[in-house]
Amino acid sequence: MKKKVLSMFLVMAMAGTLLAGCGGGSDDSASEGSGEDGEKTTVKIGIRADMVDQLESVRDEIEELGYTVEESVFDDSVQPDVALAEGSLDMNWYQHEPYMQSYNEENGTDLVMIEPKTFYPLFAMYSDKWDSVEEIPDGATIGLCNDATNQARGLNMLESQGLITLDDSVESPTMYDIAENPHDFQFIEAEMSVLPQSLKDADAICLAAGHMVNAGLPADNYLCQSDDNETYAVGFVVRAEDKDAEWAKEIAEAVQCDDLAEYFKTDKAGTQIPCWE
Repeated sequence: MKKKVLSMFLVMAMAGTLLAGCGGGSDDSASEGSGEDGEKTTVKIGIRADMVDQLESVRDEIEELGYTVEESVFDDSVQPDVALAEGSLDMNWYQHEPYMQSYNEENGTDLVMIEPKTFYPLFAMYSDKWDSVEEIPDGATIGLCNDATNQARGLNMLESQGLITLDDSVESPTMYDIAENPHDFQFIEAEMSVLPQSLKDADAICLAAGHMVNAGLPADNYLCQSDDNETYAVGFVVRAEDKDAEWAKEIAEAVQCDDLAEYFKTDKAGTQIPCWE
């Protein structure tokens, strides 16, 4: 009888030790990137390769808040969202909200863009032949991007200038959804990185200003710019569980600074416009 009681105590003691060990392991995992009080000390940020210098320009502002920045650099626009959804990143910084929403719909994820947003890529109409929208003649040739998102932006910009009317039942219009074309414009389309080459042949082209700079052309000599900038503004994206996290909001606010504004003005030649200016 004494042996049985002793055995029971031994089993209970061993079980308690195992439970304690399991609990300790869980705490260690949960505290990764956090200080002793549980506050976040390291922030893992995913960016595209073309945004490395942008992140560097605001590293000091983020680290002055007490966070250590660990960046992960990706060569495409898909993997930063994959890594964030899987939990290997705390946030990413490279995309606009329509792209993020499309990713969520296609992959069943719940990523959220937090406020305030950072910047919007300038999207505008350029011409070598005319100095204003009003000068564009009837029968003019207008160049559009051949991808769905940017073609829709170009068409919406033309409509906002009163040049065409689109079928309002179509959410993302193409040039085949033009309901009224009173100026009898002719439309051509091309991949946006080569569209600037059409300037010499077309009367005007509609595209993101960054592609003008990449082609060695000025970005600020435009006839008009898109009025949907807020929709396509780029900001920090987190998992839904972190959408109200103080650390995320602090970082989004901290990067709205003079250093980043200067980076956009000089390194990006004015093709990215700060949301706070």
